[in-house]
Amino acid sequence: MVASTPHSGSERWSALEIRLLAAFVAVVDEGSFTAAARRLGYTQSGISQQIATLERIVDRKLLERQSGGHRPIEPTPAGRSLLRHSRIVLGQLDRAYAEVVGQAEAVAATVTVACFPNTAVLVPPIERVLQEQTGLRLELHESLGDDEVLDFVQSRQAELAFAGLPVPAHFAAEEVGSDPYVVVVAADSPLAAKQEVTLEDLAGRPLLGVRLSPYEEAIEARLAAAGLDTTAFRRYDDNRLIQAHVRSGNGIALVPSLSIVTTDESVRVLRVRASLPARVIALVHLRDALLSPAAREFKELAVPLCRQILASTPFAWEYAAAS
Repeated sequence: MVASTPHSGSERWSALEIRLLAAFVAVVDEGSFTAAARRLGYTQSGISQQIATLERIVDRKLLERQSGGHRPIEPTPAGRSLLRHSRIVLGQLDRAYAEVVGQAEAVAATVTVACFPNTAVLVPPIERVLQEQTGLRLELHESLGDDEVLDFVQSRQAELAFAGLPVPAHFAAEEVGSDPYVVVVAADSPLAAKQEVTLEDLAGRPLLGVRLSPYEEAIEARLAAAGLDTTAFRRYDDNRLIQAHVRSGNGIALVPSLSIVTTDESVRVLRVRASLPARVIALVHLRDALLSPAAREFKELAVPLCRQILASTPFAWEYAAAS
């Protein structure tokens, strides 16, 4: 006689229904039970009951009320974990629905990709090749930084994203190249005659840069170690604004090379003679997600093309693509 084995933890979730996950995601997205009920067509008490049922099934508190702020309800740590999986389940369900009801052609012909401004320059040549060699249509989501880019993928608004490494462990990443930091000065600056500058050349000059990120923090630490004052570093989200300040003589910029408009003859771009860390760029997606055929085709085409583009830029001295 074979002894029975105890049920696994996941089998205890057999009563979990899709509508419970949908209600949970709606509450998190909307920030309240009332708004989630309005979105899904339930009463507020109906949403409350569904969340209570979900918490009972998973045996964890998933939501907690916040005092003040614009979003009175936020997920707990357990809730954030379940939220990530819920979005994947609901996203896959949406794709299955589209295929079953005969809308697969439109879905299959579109690939959704997110990027931040510095990587946006990689998109036009990829899109041109897509138009010439495939029937794919590109739907692009642009954000201001890596966190927002990953949020697009996390929420299933995009299947793929160009992002800076490293990324959280639940993302899979394929490196496509690196974007070195360079100095941008006005064409009439005394530094413009140089082909490269040292960190000492930057001392005492007003510095401009892109928004603060882990890469920028590493750059600032390197500058501080060299004795430079980084407290007055002025940072902007708009790359064009940074270059306009340089053009007007309001400072010099220390920025990733892909942020530069290279056709601007009123500025000069200089190599930095220092071991500054480059931004490493990768094409990423959720590790547990099943990529659509369109996304797989885009990835196969985009990765080698991006490596080629980055290797042929005027600033490719730091290029180190994955083999």
